[in-house]
Amino acid sequence: MTTKQRKFGLTLLLCGLLHFAQPAVAACPPEPAGFAPPPPIRLQVDLIHALEQPWQAGGKIVLICAPDGTPRAGRSNAPPRNALEEQARRAEQFALAKRVNMARKGEAHPLGLPLAAPQLAMLERFAMSDAGAVWLREVADDTLRLFNKAYLEYNNALWQRSLKQGKLPPLSKLLTGRLTETAQFAGDAQVFKFSGYAGPGAMAHPGAIGLGDAGLSCQFPSSNELVDPMAIISHEFGHTRYADPASGGNLIGEARTVELYENPVRLRNGFEPRALYFERINQGTPQARKGSLLERLLRLEREKGISISEMTPVDRYHCDCPVPLPIILDCEVRQHPAENEDANGAPVYEPDCKVNWKSDAMHIPLLSK
Repeated sequence: MTTKQRKFGLTLLLCGLLHFAQPAVAACPPEPAGFAPPPPIRLQVDLIHALEQPWQAGGKIVLICAPDGTPRAGRSNAPPRNALEEQARRAEQFALAKRVNMARKGEAHPLGLPLAAPQLAMLERFAMSDAGAVWLREVADDTLRLFNKAYLEYNNALWQRSLKQGKLPPLSKLLTGRLTETAQFAGDAQVFKFSGYAGPGAMAHPGAIGLGDAGLSCQFPSSNELVDPMAIISHEFGHTRYADPASGGNLIGEARTVELYENPVRLRNGFEPRALYFERINQGTPQARKGSLLERLLRLEREKGISISEMTPVDRYHCDCPVPLPIILDCEVRQHPAENEDANGAPVYEPDCKVNWKSDAMHIPLLSK
């Protein structure tokens, strides 16, 4: 073999070794224009402003190659071309949530039960709605942050196969839904969860939303106003880390949550804004429905001397029980004729506070930061 032949053979061998040493990097497609990782800091959702925008799901979720050939996730900054593309983005966000954020059987999570099929179907309808797209956008961004920290396990065989084909998969198909070993020993690997619990209604804490296995009522018991299930889920999101985690369990926080996160959805879905949460108002007086829910709560505090800040946590639907003050319970206030009459001989009506139900306070362990 001549010297020239030996040099040519060594060149071929070196090229082959380089090819097999860096297969992923060599096959990585170029980074798409307008790509950006998710914002490093989570901001409180301004739902009213978000619903005024022409699209709600955010940029398309895309994958790129890191310098070492592993996947990284982010979004494109291009708006959707049409409604079908916006719906596709919403569908991908829900697919991500199904993979990562839905409580599984046998898994330890704050609210206890895996989601049943009807609950999943309702969450999917919510995710495909305008308000749901806003909230699921924030949940998805949390998933992107966790993934880029190597906290979420992915299917490496699928990733390598996709690289060879030159077409990267959707993130929802690449993820396994499990945490990596790194995440299990990290203090900041907090995955938001949707789960079920035994009982009616819906509830939330900063890191989870639960749907009761008894479902939602058609009407609020304290006011007979119609219930919008999509607005209820949005209301619960208002108590999570994506909005105001300190708003749950106190009257001021609940009133603000109704106005900021529930009523905008009710109006968008054709429902009247929810006018009652905590008090049974006299429909015959001029002040009955004057002002916002929060304004009426503050007026109740000012006129009746109720110290709202000192009240114990309240649950679900509430009204103002006239006796004894200053206690506010989950109740229904009715009027019944008294035995005596006034000076004109007309019957005197006295208020009667009837307690419908009051569940035990739910103690949910707070996740460590």
